[in-house]
Amino acid sequence: MLRCAMKPVLGLLCLAATLSAIGCGGGGSTKLRVLQASPNEPNLDVLVDSTSISTNLAFEANTGYQTVNSGSRQFVMEATGTTTNIVPSAYQTLSLSGSTQNTFVLMGYSSSLSGILLTDDTTTPTNSGINLRIVNAAPTIAGADIYVVASGTSLSGTPNISGLSFGSASSYQNLAAGTYQIYFTEPGTLLQYYGTPAMTFTANQNRTVVLVSPPGGFTTLTLADLN
Repeated sequence: MLRCAMKPVLGLLCLAATLSAIGCGGGGSTKLRVLQASPNEPNLDVLVDSTSISTNLAFEANTGYQTVNSGSRQFVMEATGTTTNIVPSAYQTLSLSGSTQNTFVLMGYSSSLSGILLTDDTTTPTNSGINLRIVNAAPTIAGADIYVVASGTSLSGTPNISGLSFGSASSYQNLAAGTYQIYFTEPGTLLQYYGTPAMTFTANQNRTVVLVSPPGGFTTLTLADLN
């Protein structure tokens, strides 16, 4: 009788172990990269499901792609040496599809942090070109038009991207490989907030360029999504 009674119990234990291993909606793996773009936050530790994927992550630094379980994942960023999660509540659980590459950007000032979770394009650009995506993570720029022009070219005509608001990302722009400058202007004008130095992109690269605002100015960070 004891042997028979144990069978359902063992079955339940096996089921519980299986569900625990899978997690909430998971079972596969995916890639997650985290960028710290908040200019007045201290160095941060990054954890997924209570497991550290980075420590002492400084402003403008990123974790690189880290392999994590797919599905609904608990996500924490906390000042090194503390246990307070500063991630905005909407992103404290990340929904990550299997076999994808994802980037989370923490941005804004400490008093009003925000974030964005992006799915990165890993498909090869057409015609040996490049795919370029822009993120506005500069809290002092509510919105900007964006011109991507051959290096040394004067601004004119229609922007590549219009009215990119703070906390948002453009779609990928397919361009010819080459050397460009990227200008962020006041919407509807050619008044420049910031223009990058010359940036060279080679064939079959996918890149995400993130505008950030360190104290006293602006700069961009370039993330490699493919090649």
